[in-house]
Amino acid sequence: MKAALVGCGQMGRAAAYALATGPDTTELTLVDRDRERAVELAGWLAGFGGCPVRVAADPADALAGRDAVATALPWAATRAVIRTVVRTDPRVPVASITRPPTEELAGLDAWFRAAGATVLLPLGLEPGLTELLAVHVAQRLDQIEALEICCGGVPEQPREPLGYTAFFGGENDHHLPIAQREALALSGGRRVRHARFSGVETREVDGVGRLEAYHDGMAPWLGEHPLLQGVDCTQKTLRWPGFAQAVSGLARLGLLAEETVDVDGVEVPPKRVVERVLAPQVRARTGDRDLVVLEVTAHGRLAGEPTSLRSTVLDSADETTGLSAMARTTGFALAGATGLLAERSVTGAGWRKPHRTLSADQFEKLMGSLTARRVTWIPAHEIG
Repeated sequence: MKAALVGCGQMGRAAAYALATGPDTTELTLVDRDRERAVELAGWLAGFGGCPVRVAADPADALAGRDAVATALPWAATRAVIRTVVRTDPRVPVASITRPPTEELAGLDAWFRAAGATVLLPLGLEPGLTELLAVHVAQRLDQIEALEICCGGVPEQPREPLGYTAFFGGENDHHLPIAQREALALSGGRRVRHARFSGVETREVDGVGRLEAYHDGMAPWLGEHPLLQGVDCTQKTLRWPGFAQAVSGLARLGLLAEETVDVDGVEVPPKRVVERVLAPQVRARTGDRDLVVLEVTAHGRLAGEPTSLRSTVLDSADETTGLSAMARTTGFALAGATGLLAERSVTGAGWRKPHRTLSADQFEKLMGSLTARRVTWIPAHEIG
């Protein structure tokens, strides 16, 4: 496989590692708007003895002759890469970790189909593995009634003031996941909305401990899958206990409002002040390690009996490579998806939503590519 990766940040770094050291990759081309970052990544990859890695300055040149392209970028940049592929050679399939904004969802499939492009997205940890595991557990029940998705990255050791550590951020490392908004869920298959940080519950995770879960973002296309039509579904973010209460307390005080207030003649949004104060306290420090937990539980009936099934993904930061758990699970999933595209087991022009596109065998192969790199996956099993 000759692959190209566009975007050499932390998620791209993990995807590049998986691609460059994978048995099926014969050449990897890196592209980043910061050429020095791509060059540094290529040098780092050389230490693992994988396939030849080159750095290209021109995205169009990098995409020519590739079997597949992977992108680990924000949406605007991802859209630009797809346009370059369409202009250069629409036969080259694209995989991405990025969730398109809601306002662009309606026209994506028509755009990709008209261009003859095969685009598999989003496929990272969340969204991506979240929806795939949902289908995985649903397929093993005769009838599914409710689905619970819980996913999060947490520091191995929580610390004050929030028990939360910001491992990512880049240019916006002062932005924290505390915005007040609505979170999607499904009730009888219909989309409903809950306040973010509401619905707090405790989840005991083997090998991790007691976490809390609260309503957060769900992919709006999850319920499109035939197996999930008519079900109740929630998707919640996992944190160490106390995070949701702390954030909700700030919101009740008006400190997370985004409308400006006058402070001595200066218009300031309270939320931005809070973020600027908290960001240095929660920023990752040398030696901090993260954990990833993805737990999907389905309730329904099997052979006429009430049954609950669960599938879990667990990972921790890798000291050997320096890759965080969040980067590993996201980047490795992207690399696995790129491999499926390169071998042309996923075909057809249009927006290929992973949970609607991958067969059970393709899903197993994707998960096998993660477990081969010591990501723990516990397939669907019955729970009490």
